[in-house]
Amino acid sequence: MTLRAVNKHTGRYRALDQGIKMKRYGLKLDPDGWFGISDSEWINRGSTALLVIDMQRYDADRTWSLIGTRGTGTSDDSSDYYYDRIERTVVPSIKRLLDCFRSNKLPVFHLFFASDVPGAPDMPPLWKLRFDQHAEDSGNRYTPETGLPEMGIIDDLKPSPGEPVLSKVTGSAFASTRLDVILRHMGIRAFVACGVWMNSCVEDTIRAGCDLGYLVTLAEDGAAAPDEKFHKACVRVLGEMYCQVRNTDWVINRLKADQK
Repeated sequence: MTLRAVNKHTGRYRALDQGIKMKRYGLKLDPDGWFGISDSEWINRGSTALLVIDMQRYDADRTWSLIGTRGTGTSDDSSDYYYDRIERTVVPSIKRLLDCFRSNKLPVFHLFFASDVPGAPDMPPLWKLRFDQHAEDSGNRYTPETGLPEMGIIDDLKPSPGEPVLSKVTGSAFASTRLDVILRHMGIRAFVACGVWMNSCVEDTIRAGCDLGYLVTLAEDGAAAPDEKFHKACVRVLGEMYCQVRNTDWVINRLKADQK
């Protein structure tokens, strides 16, 4: 997949004095950057965090296979595509992102979908229904509650000591956690998003983050949707309106450039 900056929105602003631009948007602009925003605003060592979203056993580990991908708008059971992408592309990419952020001592947050309350009364009814339907698709029953093995983060991406691990009961990580408060108190203005499902919790978190004023980078090779059509649709919609869409190499190289 070819990723490129979206520059068609920047032409009308090029004539503005840089000082006026900074005052108006609070951002350093660059016509070569995504949406005309400088790369240094999207990714930098001073105010950027990594969000790893819902990389849990029940939905990201084929050996558990507790969630079905049917009933999601796909034309057939797309489990092979989904788990193949996770194993061959997503997990290796997220590992590299984790190594990069950790080595640069940058904040890493792990989000996972589960209720802290027995029976999940704090989870929206539609989400509880969809969990039951997905479980029925896969032929396995499970309860989306914290503390259960299937709700844990997969071993390959195990959080390091001191990295926040936040449970959520909504698609957006901002709607049911203290993530926004924590990020703001840490001085974080931008984040890199990765994880699953791209057309659900990853997309919801990106959209909400944009609305809250964060500059968001989607690490495209670090995310997966139930099928390729969903994946491409998310890349197109998010990259046109809500975030920049890059790959792991770009993120790592950008952080290296910020060290110079």
